[in-house]
Amino acid sequence: MNVVRKRGVSYGIIAIMLMAPLGCSGAKAVDKAGGDSAVLTLATIDDVNNNGQSFGPQAFVDNLRTVSGGKLKVEIKLNYGAGDAKAESAIVKAIAAGEIDGGWPSTRAFAGAGLTSLKAVEAPMTITSYAAERQLVTAPVAKTLLASLDSTGVVGLGLAVGPLRRPFAAKKPLLGPADWTSTRFRTYNSPVQEEAIRALGGTPVNFGIEWGGEIKAGRLRGAEFDVPQYAKTDTAVAPQVTANVVLWPKVFVLSFSRQRFEALTEQQRSWVRDAAERAAKTSVEAGYEESTIASDLCSDGVRFISATPGEVAGLRRKLQPVLDRLAADPKSGPMLKEIQAIATANPLADVPNVPAACRQTGQEAPVTKIPQEVSALPNGVYRVELTTQDVQAAGLDNTDRTSGTWTMTVRNGTWEVRCRPIDDPEDDCGGTITDGPLAGGDLRGTGHEVWFVPKGKDQPVRATWAIAGNTLTFSDLSSTYGSEMDIEPYQKIG
Repeated sequence: MNVVRKRGVSYGIIAIMLMAPLGCSGAKAVDKAGGDSAVLTLATIDDVNNNGQSFGPQAFVDNLRTVSGGKLKVEIKLNYGAGDAKAESAIVKAIAAGEIDGGWPSTRAFAGAGLTSLKAVEAPMTITSYAAERQLVTAPVAKTLLASLDSTGVVGLGLAVGPLRRPFAAKKPLLGPADWTSTRFRTYNSPVQEEAIRALGGTPVNFGIEWGGEIKAGRLRGAEFDVPQYAKTDTAVAPQVTANVVLWPKVFVLSFSRQRFEALTEQQRSWVRDAAERAAKTSVEAGYEESTIASDLCSDGVRFISATPGEVAGLRRKLQPVLDRLAADPKSGPMLKEIQAIATANPLADVPNVPAACRQTGQEAPVTKIPQEVSALPNGVYRVELTTQDVQAAGLDNTDRTSGTWTMTVRNGTWEVRCRPIDDPEDDCGGTITDGPLAGGDLRGTGHEVWFVPKGKDQPVRATWAIAGNTLTFSDLSSTYGSEMDIEPYQKIG
């Protein structure tokens, strides 16, 4: 749901007729002349193309008229539900009941209408790029998802690519798990979204159009949103965007009332299916360029800040139980497996490219501030094994060859790191093949803050450490140098 900018047009519940007079409701199968003319009533919670990049819905409306040679005329009910948080689920219910002919509610809306078979599409931090989403809506699993609606009052005509949804926040960005603790966060009428926010440690709140006012009042920290839609809102209350974290995609379901569909003539049904097929194809072929939009937002004070690899990995660990429960669901499990295969083939999240001033570049403290005290990091030998898949899951492309089996030895205020390849030696361990140490130096710091001060000219790295049993975890690294340290926890082996 979005609020249209004040400099644009503000819509209430209105109807726009394309090539037909107002006042018709429902699909009329055959006109008096014996042709195949009909008026179709579709509904949307905002506008047909509310963010300028919802190409599938716009193409669906356009092609209903085009493929029928103007015989299918479309009435659109805009702003259905008047901004209520449950408005999109209300559209699904209305379609299933035959109260409206169709629309394009997204997958998130179906569970709220009692249809739970599409939940796997919202698996958190799984489909994180437009490339992955394009593959999703054209893969065999798309037909499986649509077929799951066959026993309902909704005909699933096709899936269409929609915007990627990220965490938007007020004052400070939501980066690692610590930022989510006790955070009230707007979700949009989705059980999967709510469960994901709880898993991260936050409190999900189901708000519609009123979410901006809740942030202004200090009762809400942030909301899941997409960049193109935020650019069209009249609010700037959540200007801190986690650039490299895509929570889930908004996938449109081109839908039709089964009752209405069966009342159409065979020719009309063919036109509707053809229009949906063309719309889905248009959504796949369209360009979803967010960098220009994001750069424009930067001039209005919006900031796109990337979570560190360790923070991304921490979010994924927190969300794993949500994925496990989806996998165990008889309806969602098989479809989730196919969706995860698509995600594995497209592991990197789309990140808007913005000017340096618009993004966080690191918070390295000056060398002069390094404490002189020897760090309290306990002596021991610690090891972590990072596969290429582990690195990619943390939002990295492994061009720095971060994968490998890394061993850190801590002895009396000093540290040393070695690495052995897991697969191809040229692809692991920074591309360096040696049995000797790759780096080492002194450890400084107080409490749970530690400074790794290398020998030579390399920059020191500050981190926060924590030990639970034999598990050593690093977080809040001050630099991407040594990024293997915070992707997965180390295990003490000696």
